[in-house]
Amino acid sequence: MAGLMLKLPSGDRIVVNGAVIENAGRGARLRLLTPDTQLLRLRDAVDPAQAVTPVARLANLVQIMLVGECDIEQMRTDALRALVPLRHAFVEPGDRALIDRISTYLSQGQDYQALRRLGDLKDREAQILASTAA
Repeated sequence: MAGLMLKLPSGDRIVVNGAVIENAGRGARLRLLTPDTQLLRLRDAVDPAQAVTPVARLANLVQIMLVGECDIEQMRTDALRALVPLRHAFVEPGDRALIDRISTYLSQGQDYQALRRLGDLKDREAQILASTAA
């Protein structure tokens, strides 16, 4: 089993199954061998105060699910409901396919994969918002 390889620079923090772990020394490499470990690098975390767009708010919701600070099943239902208006707002076939993939990940309890794909959708949302502001 290959596992997930993490490269952690000095001072980097991650959340693994709700526990915050900080690399206090020099750079480190870790391999997670346990499948379905809920992991979040804090540098990738969405700050709730900066979650001002629909996709960012959804990413924040999934992030909370990922670290286990909530009623996960209720939050999963809320997250799946939040995808419905996004599917109507994003009209490109690639964007809708991405939303469908996120929905599948959430339905299967693969919150980390959903959060990763939400990062892609957040980038796409930023492009759309930038083009409409210009």
